[in-house]
Amino acid sequence: MASTTPAGEPPKARLFKEWFASHGGYFHPDVRYTPGRCLSGLSIVADDAIEPDATIVTCPFSLIITPLLSKGALLPLLQDSSILERWSERQLIIAYICFHWIASPDIYDTLIHSPYLDTLPSSNQLRTPLHFTAEELDALKGTNLYGAAIDRRRDWEAEWEQCRVDVSAINAEWGKELTWEGYLTASTYLSSRAFPSTLLSASPSLVQRPDSYPVLIPGVDTLNHARAQPVSWVVTCPSSTAEPDGNISLMTHSALKAGAEIFNNYGAKPNAELLLGYGFTLPANPDDTIVLKIGGTPDSGVQHEVGRDARGAASVWDAIVDVVKAAENEEVPEWQIILDSADTLRSMTESLLARLPSVCVPSALRTDVAETISRYISGQQEVLQDLVSYANARETGGVTMARREGIIIQLDGEESDNQVG
Repeated sequence: MASTTPAGEPPKARLFKEWFASHGGYFHPDVRYTPGRCLSGLSIVADDAIEPDATIVTCPFSLIITPLLSKGALLPLLQDSSILERWSERQLIIAYICFHWIASPDIYDTLIHSPYLDTLPSSNQLRTPLHFTAEELDALKGTNLYGAAIDRRRDWEAEWEQCRVDVSAINAEWGKELTWEGYLTASTYLSSRAFPSTLLSASPSLVQRPDSYPVLIPGVDTLNHARAQPVSWVVTCPSSTAEPDGNISLMTHSALKAGAEIFNNYGAKPNAELLLGYGFTLPANPDDTIVLKIGGTPDSGVQHEVGRDARGAASVWDAIVDVVKAAENEEVPEWQIILDSADTLRSMTESLLARLPSVCVPSALRTDVAETISRYISGQQEVLQDLVSYANARETGGVTMARREGIIIQLDGEESDNQVG
């Protein structure tokens, strides 16, 4: 367990808060850092009771790690703006983080975020699939997340290789020290802690736009996620360049008891997104979804996201109906289209269910990873089972339509005295 000061805070958290305050940051006087209950690093708890609608933390814009800040900080080191211009916004931020570990911040005074980075989890505490062992990753085979993790690793390795080559051309020693492990750690910080730049406006929003980019907000990003937690963002923007720096604050609207952890709300996120980007899952997550593609249509590349209780299944149904209609050589009654479509949807869904791995993951996996994977797989199974129920309901509707036309349909397992003969 991390050592703590007499006041109950880990020393690295106390140093961060001193640095944060010296640069215009603010924490509510009745909150403190504490070692996290899991491997996610530090948490923030109420040291005393806190009334509703309290401002928990305020971060000045000048401390927010943005692509622009990163570019400005890296230019004195690399002294080649053409390199920075061809790097993506992600690469700029990740390289800025990595250079705190490569070059000495005592020498390069543009590397200002060491006190913040020191509070983040070490690489062996990170739990996204890119930090899984081979056996742990294999436990995801048969899920969408397995392929997503492989794709993400490939993409991030390509980013890292470009950065490594560019940095090596400037300083060979720096290029050697820009390791994959360091780049992966910084990338995971960004995926698990970043907010969209749309927050940094007079009307803050967590909804990303095509022109938004990720930003890291020190202090604010320490608060862990709790679904539906009532919070508000308050942004103060300077109205002119002559005014002081703007800032962003997080308010919590719930009364807090002494010792209670203080949470943020990342928005509605399925376990697939939480595991891939953040490294955790929620039990029986109401926001769980599965992403499907329907082949055989002009829009076969379109992704359909279906949630619990078959939320969003209508678009999947419409795509399957189009496929079924296109396959018919002659005109058939509507009820037949419905029955064939229901059968297609059910068969497809049951096939996906059969491909999912067992919820009882191998005992060789780390305990926390096994629990995380099990929650994800359980959610996928339940979403697909709801989709099977949706297909069955559609089939029942087709049977009812046929009977209105005098056609008696007997479904498998259904007893009936009337059969078409």
